[in-house]
Amino acid sequence: MALETYLITLKNDINPNQAEQVLKTLVLIGGQVNMAVKRSIIASFDSSHVDSIRRRPGVKLVGGVKFRKRTVKKRTLTDPTKQS
Repeated sequence: MALETYLITLKNDINPNQAEQVLKTLVLIGGQVNMAVKRSIIASFDSSHVDSIRRRPGVKLVGGVKFRKRTVKKRTLTDPTKQS
């Protein structure tokens, strides 16, 4: 399966060892931690591992995150030395 992005929310009473174990589990399953701030982790991993992350002590929520696709308009740069 393909990697998907998930928001993992940790419980308020989680201790540092439990948080470290969640992060280690993500790495062991081949996931990538994109961001970890306070009690939230954004990580990319295979969807078949969602239940194993949910069962970790201290995990409150595991939810999928979908980012909108944005297109970037192509702009051509003009040469300022040339006159119109």
